[in-house]
Amino acid sequence: MRHFVKGLAFAAILPLAACFDADIRADFTNTDEVKLDAVMTMGAEIYQMASSMGEDPCEEGIGTENADGTYTCSMLERRSLEDLLMAMDDPDNDIGIGDGVTIEELDNGNISISFDLSEMTSDLPPPEEREQMAAMFGDSLEGHAMSLTVIGKEIVSTNGTIIRDGTAAELVIPLTIMFMPEPESLPSSFDVELVPGS
Repeated sequence: MRHFVKGLAFAAILPLAACFDADIRADFTNTDEVKLDAVMTMGAEIYQMASSMGEDPCEEGIGTENADGTYTCSMLERRSLEDLLMAMDDPDNDIGIGDGVTIEELDNGNISISFDLSEMTSDLPPPEEREQMAAMFGDSLEGHAMSLTVIGKEIVSTNGTIIRDGTAAELVIPLTIMFMPEPESLPSSFDVELVPGS
């Protein structure tokens, strides 16, 4: 997810940044194959601008230009839980887990996963520039968001919203909030404790 988050940050600094949605998902229902997926969809205008600048908005991911001119960047990781936990102890891990994502096994066998939102959005423009962008493109920010979803056998606790009959936790961050200079309603992190699948 490291390069995905960089791509998201790149999208956010462009004038047409409002035209994207991001979906980051961690699925622990199968410990032999934990799924870490990140998908970003850019509007046609922002994709054309990125292409004209010679930028690759989907470094090390799978990029797809859609029929309507939009562009989808997908990064799909499949690793065992054991590999993920080992990678957390290795600062040079190469499995694509982005900075600001922490996964650990608790003493009770549950899994704790935390997304440091301040770290994940650290490459966004400074607060004064975000305020200007929000003022200029406020209407077009409406309806776009970054969503984080964590799935397990059971969600024990979270500061997000529990969905899917208690098997998933979700945090949806509208871009109207993300681009606030000081988004008071945005937590510093998205935290989940879950019971993993077999």
